[in-house]
Amino acid sequence: MRIKKIIKRAAISISVLLLIFKGFLMYRDYVSYHDVIHKNADHIVKVRVDGILQTIALNAVVNPSFYLKKETKKDSVTEEKDNGKGVSIPANIFLYTIKEYSKKTLFTSLKISDTLDFKNYIESKFHITAFEVKSRFTVGLNKDEKIQIAFNDKQCVVVYNPNKEDVNQVFVDLLNDGKTLDSSDPKWSAIKGANSHINYLTKNNTIDLDFESGQVVVNGNVVLPVFLDVPKTFKGTRFSKDASITLDLNVLSTLKYISLNHNNFTIDTDSLNAYYKGHLALEVAKSTMQIDSIISYEYNDDFEKVETLTAVEKEVPEINVQVTSDGSKLYKYLENKAIISNGRLNKEVFPLYQLKVDSTENGLFASTNLKADVTAEDLENVNVLALNIDFKKLQEQNYVPMLNTYLEKLLTLEVNGTRSLDETIAIDGLVQLKNKEINALAQFFINAKE
Repeated sequence: MRIKKIIKRAAISISVLLLIFKGFLMYRDYVSYHDVIHKNADHIVKVRVDGILQTIALNAVVNPSFYLKKETKKDSVTEEKDNGKGVSIPANIFLYTIKEYSKKTLFTSLKISDTLDFKNYIESKFHITAFEVKSRFTVGLNKDEKIQIAFNDKQCVVVYNPNKEDVNQVFVDLLNDGKTLDSSDPKWSAIKGANSHINYLTKNNTIDLDFESGQVVVNGNVVLPVFLDVPKTFKGTRFSKDASITLDLNVLSTLKYISLNHNNFTIDTDSLNAYYKGHLALEVAKSTMQIDSIISYEYNDDFEKVETLTAVEKEVPEINVQVTSDGSKLYKYLENKAIISNGRLNKEVFPLYQLKVDSTENGLFASTNLKADVTAEDLENVNVLALNIDFKKLQEQNYVPMLNTYLEKLLTLEVNGTRSLDETIAIDGLVQLKNKEINALAQFFINAKE
């Protein structure tokens, strides 16, 4: 009887502790929304810090050996207060743009637990040395003035500001006047209801990321921009069995009476729309060889500096592109615009590699493989978007050596976009990792060297 009583009391105690812990998490979630998102926030990214940590903690229970023998690259954020940093890590962190500012200007806000510690921390971490005391808050700038941090004794606003815009009004709105996103705004309910690990939200679009054991799951719904539409039928095309990256995109342009300019080349959207039939296929495959000219300088007998051209053979990725279109007419149009010259894409348009261009029965075809004839294979396709990456092949092809450390953990990426009944595009994606047991995010942010 005594053992039963002990077990019963232990069960009750554990239940009470779990309820207290759940209540604590609910409270952290509740306060994380207060006074941190500007009233005119446009594109919002919600990072569920507590949700990510809970998922990783559960994964650690099942796979303790992986976590016990590793050391995190950065300080843990599990404590609400990071000692010596003076800032509290909330249950949710929000990154966002604001309608009146550039889409490259990003804002976020955090609660401050110790002003002096926080000031010392941003001085050392972000190299902020210029501080200006304004009305009821202080603003700090780093050396290149691309990072601005405004703070008072309760809160900070951090801005990544590459265009060096004047964002002082945002600081006043958030730190002095409390002009934050209203609960009646449709984005408010969308933010509150976003329960994935990372959530991207706008007025009409959502993209969600969840980090699971051995994989990253992507879901979402997006509305096509007003200048794009989808064709009545969808196509798929493959060129090589060695492809590491394949892309099929089935969209039509609705732009009219507009000229597009690139490197002093101009094309008219009306002309493109007349020839283009709504499908673009792109593929990166095994390497191919090209002969290129390298410019060097030498001195002649009169000690004059003269330009010398040297032919060099180099290895480049085989890139194949097909634009489903009235190929011969599109070819002639681009040739008249000097975008195609002598069967090659003008190097001033795309200087990185040489691309031969041909008109075919399927449309316009371009390839970095200048010698072999590449044959296109038509595939059944029901998707507006179909993107596939084989990371093993991509690593073997070694086009981006600096990424190989990360690529070696990955197997495949697959992203599909399907037209829904409400005419939005439903996004469904999956990133597969080699290690199927360990949480995907933990594999990248925990030192996984064996």
